[in-house]
Amino acid sequence: MRDLGEINYCLGITFERDEKQIILKQRQYIETILENFGCKDCKPASTPMDTGLKLTKGTSPTKEKDIPYQNLIGSLMYLAVATRPDIMFAVSHLSQFNNCYTSEHFQAAKTVLRYLKGTKQKDLNLTYIKGNMKLEGAADADWASCAIDRRSVTGYVFTYGGTPISWEAKKQRTVALCTAEAEYLHGSNGSIKRSHIPEKLAE
Repeated sequence: MRDLGEINYCLGITFERDEKQIILKQRQYIETILENFGCKDCKPASTPMDTGLKLTKGTSPTKEKDIPYQNLIGSLMYLAVATRPDIMFAVSHLSQFNNCYTSEHFQAAKTVLRYLKGTKQKDLNLTYIKGNMKLEGAADADWASCAIDRRSVTGYVFTYGGTPISWEAKKQRTVALCTAEAEYLHGSNGSIKRSHIPEKLAE
């Protein structure tokens, strides 16, 4: 082992720090995936997913194996998990079609790329500022938003000092019969686990 000094780049994440704050960015990683999937010069989108988008499973996915859908979703998932909670819902929704995708799904995934194109220079990075270390959390669930199996989607985010430290968006395991039941399942089925929060912060 050897000491390489203060970290400034690791696994596609750039670290910037001074006496008061630490900033995590993935601008270079975003530029790389934009180029890899032919969206380097694309028109930016204002949201990661089109409003009212309803995707269904492809009926003949074997005919479109040449579409690099799974590679794109994998690249976006790493970005969503690492530093970009704002695309977590869209990527989670698109990932359920990894084995039944068509060109329509691929275009929907490219909308996320277009959104990243327009926001890579904006202040959407993770910035941890010294002081004001208050732990806060927010959670919500919709009702039967999935057109395929009518399951609801759960989402949550925890912030520490105003900056996200843990976040997730995923479908519930069972079908809720009403909004109240979806919220109840969200809070009772372990969607938000204590293990998602660092032990010292949870105390």
